[in-house]
Amino acid sequence: MSRYLDPTNDVAFKKLFLLEEHKHLLISFLNSVLDLQNKRRITKIEILPPEQTPHIGGGKTSILDVKCTDERGVQYVVEMQNKKLPDFLKRSQYYLAHTYVSQSLKGISHLELKPVILLAIANHNLFPDKNAVISYHKTLDLKTYENDLEDFSYAFIELPKFKKKENELVTTQDKWIYFFKNWSESRNVPPGTDEPEIIEAYSAMEEFNWTLGEKEAYLKANIAFTEEHALKKEEFEKGREEGREEGREEEQRKIAKGMLALGMLKDQVMKITSLSKDELERL
Repeated sequence: MSRYLDPTNDVAFKKLFLLEEHKHLLISFLNSVLDLQNKRRITKIEILPPEQTPHIGGGKTSILDVKCTDERGVQYVVEMQNKKLPDFLKRSQYYLAHTYVSQSLKGISHLELKPVILLAIANHNLFPDKNAVISYHKTLDLKTYENDLEDFSYAFIELPKFKKKENELVTTQDKWIYFFKNWSESRNVPPGTDEPEIIEAYSAMEEFNWTLGEKEAYLKANIAFTEEHALKKEEFEKGREEGREEGREEEQRKIAKGMLALGMLKDQVMKITSLSKDELERL
């Protein structure tokens, strides 16, 4: 049994970053992962209420887990993505655009629109052909690579690509990613971790620091995810078997056509291929 609960669990992720008293954890995480330096470093954020997050049909109530803004007005969308969704990258762009447009719905003019940044942590590979654990994406001029259209930015963390061991952690960024990737193997805070925010994050994930209600919600989220995964797997296996059966039937039809072309009797073809008389008539 791990000493710590899973920070990638929906309930745990929100407990870690959505609570008012954990704002400094989110600030540390954003500054380190987005590599924000000097004047760009976040010193203060506001957690935006859940109702400002766009809703989607099916699955999670919202694909966006944490939404905040810094003192410059820049908005950050932070998401934990456990499920492998084929349209995830499309949806990420859609919801970032929604966040951007929603500013004007509050009476802000186009000139006053602030940049929005999406940071997604994925428990699976999003870009199989890339080796980097974190990939950063912006809209660039194809010739000069200048970032003239600077209001949309993306950062994707692919946890399976992070291979560093406990004794190899150097930066705050390393330690945060290790925290999310290796929580189940950790018995203590990794040696050399002196960042108070990361030490507090480990403490927040210790089971004895959770109320009974929080633990029940955590378990329900795990069960829901497991059941959904099992259902998707069952549907996939069923579809694959149906595909195999369709393939077998198609092969039998091809064989039957060849036999009929050679002048074989229908009764003989039916015995060899197991096709019905009606199916042969259609051929």
